[in-house]
Amino acid sequence: MFRREPLEERIARRQAELGPRPRGGGQFDHPTAKYLFVGLLAVTVAAHVIGGVLFAVMG
Repeated sequence: MFRREPLEERIARRQAELGPRPRGGGQFDHPTAKYLFVGLLAVTVAAHVIGGVLFAVMG
């Protein structure tokens, strides 16, 4: 009575309805995610460099 198609078939049907994905997107689908990743990476690198300099100066 309430028979649903298997999950794999539902996913395949939904993907077929969406069509092909445009090329050139890379790893990040949303520009905000890319900016957030790059920003956090820059903050992490800067913190490590500043921490290394402080530890070198302190001895």
